[in-house]
Amino acid sequence: MGRKSKSEEKRHTILNAFESVILRDGYANASQRKIAEEAGVNQPMIHHYFSGGDELLSALLERITERYRDALSSFANTEASPSLESILGFLCSEEFHQVSMQNEVMFCLIGQSKHHETTIKQLSNVYHHLIEELKKYLELAGIKNLDQVAYTLMCIIIGHDWAKTLGFGEHKNKLMTETLSTLAKTK
Repeated sequence: MGRKSKSEEKRHTILNAFESVILRDGYANASQRKIAEEAGVNQPMIHHYFSGGDELLSALLERITERYRDALSSFANTEASPSLESILGFLCSEEFHQVSMQNEVMFCLIGQSKHHETTIKQLSNVYHHLIEELKKYLELAGIKNLDQVAYTLMCIIIGHDWAKTLGFGEHKNKLMTETLSTLAKTK
């Protein structure tokens, strides 16, 4: 794997700054001036790498989608025998929680629900991609009702991260995994 080009490095730096500003000041207050200051670049440089706020947001959401996709793909590639219990365990694991914490900015964006319709659609697309990745694994596990189960797992991911932030411990995650596995076997 080669070294990133200077252009890729600069885009990466600007995206990191965008994430930081959103987490610190909120999406509505993430001005290009603040992003430029955080990134250590001049403001026109942001426009050089991203044509505007929409492209910057799209790139950030693609980064978030990639993080989820990579985590799920890595998990799926290590599973010798896919199962609902395995995916539930993984989604409730500290390892996956760390991926979600990297994507904390997503929860900030969702929490600030006064977005334009196109922004809401972009946010929603992240979860549509996540559902598709989940469905690939569930199909390998021989799970029926892929759409319903994948959507439920996606909701668990969102709820699990909020619950973990609020201080619910791993024993609750284990209980949830056991309960859902039992329910899946009774259908």
